[in-house]
Amino acid sequence: MNRQTAPAGRNIVAPFLVLLLCTGGALAQDQAGYSPATPKNLTLLGIPSATAAPHGLVFASLSGSTRRAGSSSGSVDGSLALGFGLGSAEDGIGFQFIVQTTSLTNDFGDSGYLGVKAVRRIASGRVPTYVGLSVDQIGSWGDASGVDTRATVMLTSFTQLAMAGDVYPVMFTIGAGSHVRNNDTDPGLFAGAGIGLTKNVGASLAWNGENFDLGTSFKIDGLDNFGFTATANDVFNDDASRRVTFTVNWFLRDAFGG
Repeated sequence: MNRQTAPAGRNIVAPFLVLLLCTGGALAQDQAGYSPATPKNLTLLGIPSATAAPHGLVFASLSGSTRRAGSSSGSVDGSLALGFGLGSAEDGIGFQFIVQTTSLTNDFGDSGYLGVKAVRRIASGRVPTYVGLSVDQIGSWGDASGVDTRATVMLTSFTQLAMAGDVYPVMFTIGAGSHVRNNDTDPGLFAGAGIGLTKNVGASLAWNGENFDLGTSFKIDGLDNFGFTATANDVFNDDASRRVTFTVNWFLRDAFGG
């Protein structure tokens, strides 16, 4: 992504306060074992979080964007991720493995990379907290082979917001990565917050290191193994790269034992 520095003086805290005020004060399937009192579609989009797919869960994620990142043209962009979870972040370490394909047209699958994430719960009780480490761009091929391997560390906490007789699950993530700023070449920090609004809808706002992503996720009754998300990337157009990314997620729990 061809990013520019956000305008000087931009208050990066205010949008997070707006998100919480508007609600009364991730793929959502990988919430690392957190179970709110009232099940709702908790999500956090736009940044990595310290969550991993539960043991035995396999998933596929198909994404498409209205504009290629860093491009001024209207050409669409897309990717496909396949992955699975192993282990448990509550009892030991949970792992998530993915294969990311970045080429969906012409020679399908001729460009992509591997990634792995390790997650561990470090606090339980009313505010479960997890720490995670991910390494991406491993064994890359095709057009992705010229991209450096990158590492990211994340801290994610879960809590609940009680209002008007209902309970809303909330999650917060802060993190740092080796390739975040300046066209994903320099280290940087990121942060985000997400909330489950109903059993079918969740929303989030994330600072990805240089601009904001406003995301929402949907579940459709009867499609129990599917989830859908829409993210407005660079929602304030700080870097003149505003676009919308749509994702269809499919998952299957307990695909294998062990």
